[in-house]
Amino acid sequence: MNKKLIAAAIAAVVAAPAAVAADTTLYGKAHVSIQSNDNSPSDNYTVNSNASRVGIKGSEDLGDGLKAIFKYEMGYNISDGGAASTPISARSAYVGLSGSWGTFLAGRHDTPAKVAFYASGTDFLGDSVIDMNKIGFTEVRADNAIAYISPNMSGFTVAAAIVPGEQSGVRTTTTVFSPIGTTTNARHRNTNFNSANNLADAYSLALIYGGGGLKVGIGYEVFTGDFNGGGAAKDQTMWQVGASYTFGDFTVGANYEDKSDIGVAGDDRTVWGLAGKANFGNNFVVINYGEKDPSGAANKVKRFGIGVGHKFSKRTQVYAAYANQNNPVATPDTSNFALGMIHTF
Repeated sequence: MNKKLIAAAIAAVVAAPAAVAADTTLYGKAHVSIQSNDNSPSDNYTVNSNASRVGIKGSEDLGDGLKAIFKYEMGYNISDGGAASTPISARSAYVGLSGSWGTFLAGRHDTPAKVAFYASGTDFLGDSVIDMNKIGFTEVRADNAIAYISPNMSGFTVAAAIVPGEQSGVRTTTTVFSPIGTTTNARHRNTNFNSANNLADAYSLALIYGGGGLKVGIGYEVFTGDFNGGGAAKDQTMWQVGASYTFGDFTVGANYEDKSDIGVAGDDRTVWGLAGKANFGNNFVVINYGEKDPSGAANKVKRFGIGVGHKFSKRTQVYAAYANQNNPVATPDTSNFALGMIHTF
């Protein structure tokens, strides 16, 4: 349950006027696990902070159904707080406008494709050792995102975002000498056209549906070769589809992803996963399985996870979870066992 900040606290933290304080909320999550890690051949025990965070969000009524919105969210490592471990990290931060026509925002934000992945409803124990994304699904939180999210239309929502690369557009060159070791016959070779200088060097799209126990998320995004890890490939593309269905105390779901030109042209992969959750009063059982299959390679990754948990309240839960991953080319097998606690506020 979110807590309202009093006007004096808001003025001290974000210098907001008292009139806005009633619409400003402090929120966060503390998620810590005690883990046994078998990373063959090395084994150890760790205490992990799993995407623990704190944030401030709010809005101001501008009249005629229009609102100004903002959000500042930071990750905080509550298990390793020393300066050397960089305990504070940037998460989402943006400002925008919202009305009956939808929401427009600019800043650092999850891409629509990532939002669609989570909207499919298959990540039942997020940020744990059995988080669904550990199978290999793509998630991007983009800097400099400019996004639009539609209002809910009979259960459907659409979203789109563009991301400028913010490069100069001026190509760089490298001087090549021939023969080696001399300065004769010097010539220049273009090595980087530094071309990500447009308004939409990357873009992401999503279609989301929720209603009647069914959740569906479809996402598609493109990154240029010199932006967001695209490497030498002209365009790095990814599309995902996922869905879940809840009937009574049970939920089942699946996700699929196809990604092309990862870093270099022709480096492709597919990822799929299945997940299920059963609730028994305040207790629950979660299970998932998935595979990541790079094209033209033998290193298919298989990952299995299972967890059980107990909810003390809507805000506090504890769990035990086990994950095993097999990769025949790299480390043959890795496994993790975790005892965790999650508290949201």
